[in-house]
Amino acid sequence: MNPKFFGDSYDIVKQSLLNWLAGMGTWSTHPMFTEPITVEDATAFSQLLGTRLLSLDQITTQTDRVAYLAIVRDCRDHVFLDPDTGIRLKPCNTLHAPRYLFGPELVAIADARPENLTLVFDQSLARGKEREQIQNKMAAFAEHGILSIAYVSHASFILLGKDHSLLESGFKVLKKKSRLPESRFLSWRATNKAL
Repeated sequence: MNPKFFGDSYDIVKQSLLNWLAGMGTWSTHPMFTEPITVEDATAFSQLLGTRLLSLDQITTQTDRVAYLAIVRDCRDHVFLDPDTGIRLKPCNTLHAPRYLFGPELVAIADARPENLTLVFDQSLARGKEREQIQNKMAAFAEHGILSIAYVSHASFILLGKDHSLLESGFKVLKKKSRLPESRFLSWRATNKAL
């Protein structure tokens, strides 16, 4: 999350999704700040989302990513991860790396928390290919036993988990509370019929 965009329309979608999913249990957020943030601004972001923040630390090219994400792997709440750009399946070692959550990191997080859900903001999608690219990500996660659903729009999100019934409950809650058209969602069933 880049603090200079705090309060934009994407934050309204984040707030809505977390409000709709609040009945699933307690949610915490790892904001993955890409710029320094004041305590006051972090508090305002936490209040906007209605969740506690797991960290105020900035992610940089020098960050030990395993240590940086350990707080998420150890968290027993449902977790919302807010990378600045989104999910990149293959890790990279460039100046843009802090803007992404990498596929193997997300798999490790879901594996470590089989009784909890993980929600991730994902803007790393090419215009006009959003559905195809999200389906490719969902298929890659399914290969590791991680089930997912996705909300596809200009502000796309993926909800993941290892527990089929928990993810199914989350999917039902999202559909019922949001009243969004079913066509806005992708399910792991469409990605891998064997699951």
